[in-house]
Amino acid sequence: MTKSQELFELYFDGDTVYQGEHLYDSGAVHEINKPEKSLWTIMVHDGIFYEVELFSPFSQRRKSSCECDTYKRIKSCKHIAAALFALRAQLREEAERKADRLRNKMTMGKKLNINTLLQELDKQDLLHFIKAYARKDKNFNIALKAHFARRVDLEDNHAKYKGIFDSIIKPITSLTNRAKAADLKSFIAVSKELTAQLEDALSISDYRDAYYIIDAGISKAEYVRYYYDNYSDETLAISQRFHKLLILLHERVHADELKNNLLELIIDLPQRSYYRHDRLEDHLYYLLIGKQYKDKDLMLRLKVICLNTLLKKQLEDHDIVTILAILHMLDYHLTKLKDINWFVNDYARLSMNVVDRLVYANQVEVSVKLMKKMKSHFPKSRELKRKLLQVYLTLDQLDELTKLLPKYVIQSDDTKLLFKLREKISSDQWTDVILELIKYYKNQPTKKFILASLYFQEDDYESLIELMHSGVDLDIVMSYDHKLYRIYQNDLTQIYQKVLSDIIDSYLGDRAQVAVRKAIHHMDQLNARKLRKNVMSYLKKEYKHRIQYLM
Repeated sequence: MTKSQELFELYFDGDTVYQGEHLYDSGAVHEINKPEKSLWTIMVHDGIFYEVELFSPFSQRRKSSCECDTYKRIKSCKHIAAALFALRAQLREEAERKADRLRNKMTMGKKLNINTLLQELDKQDLLHFIKAYARKDKNFNIALKAHFARRVDLEDNHAKYKGIFDSIIKPITSLTNRAKAADLKSFIAVSKELTAQLEDALSISDYRDAYYIIDAGISKAEYVRYYYDNYSDETLAISQRFHKLLILLHERVHADELKNNLLELIIDLPQRSYYRHDRLEDHLYYLLIGKQYKDKDLMLRLKVICLNTLLKKQLEDHDIVTILAILHMLDYHLTKLKDINWFVNDYARLSMNVVDRLVYANQVEVSVKLMKKMKSHFPKSRELKRKLLQVYLTLDQLDELTKLLPKYVIQSDDTKLLFKLREKISSDQWTDVILELIKYYKNQPTKKFILASLYFQEDDYESLIELMHSGVDLDIVMSYDHKLYRIYQNDLTQIYQKVLSDIIDSYLGDRAQVAVRKAIHHMDQLNARKLRKNVMSYLKKEYKHRIQYLM
């Protein structure tokens, strides 16, 4: 029982306490219910029944209410006091019953569990056991060291953390075996433990210890990622966390020596043979550039390192793409991408991948600048134009889109982006765009499928029917007839008759048979019974000598 439970009477005047206690003693309190956590409802009989509500009654957050007139007037009353007397008594009884159960349980005999052992064992016996078990069980030994590492101050604390990680995953040599699955599991567990300690060190500004942990941890994490594919998701997550914490630590540290140490680690690690460059958004240089792009000397240094990495290391294409993306970010911050000839000449086959990587990492300005520069080198690249338009669409650069998108459609016959533009520009602007395209495709007899899609998207069904009457492929008719057959049934009947007749007259073999069956099956799916009947009647009449074969 807390002090607030014992002394709730202090919050009432003497008369209210006396009257409330009298009500309680006389048995006026009839029901105590707990409908919700921390909430009680209590019925008090005082001539009539009054409902009292008590919320957290024995805490500083306590609130109470009563239906009586006294409470409405002064926000206190004898009924609340009586309810508190009753509730306190009930809680005391419950606490006593609980204590009795606990005592009975203890007297019934103790179970052999960790809590019982730790209470009963001699400290020296426990120490002897821990030492002996740690010698026998490698994983226990490592887990023990990792958990208490920060509490033990050594002459070389830097080596302390390196030693923990090296004891789990040893460098692969001709004399050492590769790590086993159990070792990798241990590495993951220890990394999580030390990452938590790293975050704790950051929270109390213990930056030196944080540096020791992160130096040992991030190096080993990258080593494991390179040489071991097991548990790749877990090791990637560990590596990502170390990367972000390293950059965060570099931001917070102000001491010159430690800041320089951190910067050299950031610069050095990606140059190691086992560092993976496969993810731009997790790359140390990418993370650093976003924070340090105003430091031109540093940017130039990173550029030289990246160029040398491309020249010296045997890299997979995805690694090269990431480094190229970083180089373009550096170039952008240094020169605004004035010269990309080196890129075009040496890495043309990867150019689109670099653009994709920058767009995915939300490096929009860099990607747009790069694509504009690339246009002069790859003027016929539809893919490049499409990617640039997609970025414009994302950025809502509508003037550029309105100007360039119609040209792109004419060059590529790709209308996918076109109708996304309609949602973003005014109706007048859209009318100008669509009329320009319709005018062009009306003069392109081999591209009626594009014209048909434009009419369909604009709900211009009259023009679409007119186009079909002029002669189109069967596929075009079947693509759009679901919107037409109820209103333009007679027209569709004529169109199907003409299209199928042209096919049957032109082809004697399987092609004609396939086309007829395809059309009839399509009408069945459309549930266009009348259309099917009319077309079938026509075919039976005109091609009665071939209808058996055709059907």
